[in-house]
Amino acid sequence: MPSDVLPTDAVATEAVPGSSLTEVDREVEEAMAAMDAADLAELTGGGPVSSEGVEEGAELTGTVVNVSDDDVFLEFGAKSQGVLPRNQFGKKEAIEVGRRVYVTVERLDKESGLLIVNRKGAVQRATWTNLQAGMLVEGRVTGVVKGGLELDLKGVRAFMPGSHASLGQMKDISVLLNQVMQCEVLEVDRKHKNVLVSHRKVLAKQRAAARDELRKTLEPGQKRKGIVKTIMDYGAFIDLGGIDGLVHIRELSWGTVDKVTDVLSEGQEVEVVVLKYDKEGDRISLGLKQALPDPWSGLGDKYAEGTKLKARIVRITNFGAFAELEPGVEGLIPVSEMGWSRVRVPSDAVSVGDMVDCVVIRIEPEKKRLALSMKQATGDPWAGVLESFEPNSLVTGRVTRLADFGAFVELTPGVEGLIHISELSDKHVRTCGEVLQEGQEVETRVLGVDGENRRISLSIKQVKEPAGAAPESHEASKPQKPKRSKPRRGGLSSHFDW
Repeated sequence: MPSDVLPTDAVATEAVPGSSLTEVDREVEEAMAAMDAADLAELTGGGPVSSEGVEEGAELTGTVVNVSDDDVFLEFGAKSQGVLPRNQFGKKEAIEVGRRVYVTVERLDKESGLLIVNRKGAVQRATWTNLQAGMLVEGRVTGVVKGGLELDLKGVRAFMPGSHASLGQMKDISVLLNQVMQCEVLEVDRKHKNVLVSHRKVLAKQRAAARDELRKTLEPGQKRKGIVKTIMDYGAFIDLGGIDGLVHIRELSWGTVDKVTDVLSEGQEVEVVVLKYDKEGDRISLGLKQALPDPWSGLGDKYAEGTKLKARIVRITNFGAFAELEPGVEGLIPVSEMGWSRVRVPSDAVSVGDMVDCVVIRIEPEKKRLALSMKQATGDPWAGVLESFEPNSLVTGRVTRLADFGAFVELTPGVEGLIHISELSDKHVRTCGEVLQEGQEVETRVLGVDGENRRISLSIKQVKEPAGAAPESHEASKPQKPKRSKPRRGGLSSHFDW
């Protein structure tokens, strides 16, 4: 063998002394990256790669065999290869050799034998030779014309109907001027060079894809961001990105909300918590307040029993009123705790918006319950009653209510006495209304005081008794009769049985 002729393996060794197989592969890839489609075709043995039988529009899955700055080369089989633009992948998207890519065939380049393909769903450059219905293109809005918008698809003029500019109805489509939009080609008229495109179809597909993905991942307890879509009297619908969920007005805030618009506005971005998800009906219940700290946490120390405070009346019911101590924290003032005097209905004592002095009488943070008292925030009016209302003294008061067995008279705020029906007049009285009316001022004589049970017995008919004379009870002034087994009217057995 001549000295200038070396075995094949020796040539390789001399060409890249000390090189590993990996280094050789890298150098080959760098060399291939500089080649165009025709150069690569020659590497297959001097002839083009066979792609016969592959129709335009066919959908294929290829394997990445090489990546250059501008192109990505795919292999679809032993005798079929293709190329697509590198910009159809994201800037940060990794494109590795061996990756599988789903593409659509645009055409066959007969010179190189390569299939010119586009990534499935990728934006393509629009030219009169490749434009076809269903293609995804990108264009800039250049003008507002009758019925819609005019777009420049990088050299190709297109028209978009106004109804196809967005998913919903737009009041003013001129705000889209100079914006770049992705569109789907609806129609192509090459003869008259008219192209009809739709942005709405792109948005609808994106929304459908997002909705499908959302259905797979949505679970109760998750925090999600969304956009306020529609506001109703009973709540607001939030677009989570394909599916709308409802935030009921009760779930907007830990505090009391009178109107949804006091908290939310359409188009506002919010963070919500998924409360319930009905997958079959696509019904989602959301909470806005659950995404915020719970104001009841650690409240037991802040509002211990006996704490005096001011609160604002926010709601009135037939059994009491709810007062707000701070946003999200409300306490109930029972009607029995609204005053030392008898309060028939809460609205007689308070109105919505009133600021009232209260005392905490019970708190259960774990159950979010808090009871308040208005009357305990003031002094006990019954203190010193024995000294103020001595038996046989004359006092004046206001009739507060009438009962079958007598009339209640308020002597001082919080202190009431009872005039038994038998003490209303010397004459026979069938009903208290024959003698008195609610709100009437009357002069009475004190018959007796029971400070322990907070009861005062009064009389009108004995007002004319001489001062200093012992008061005559309604029992003693009557002739003695045999004891009756039938209870007295009103169920009373004495002055203090009410």
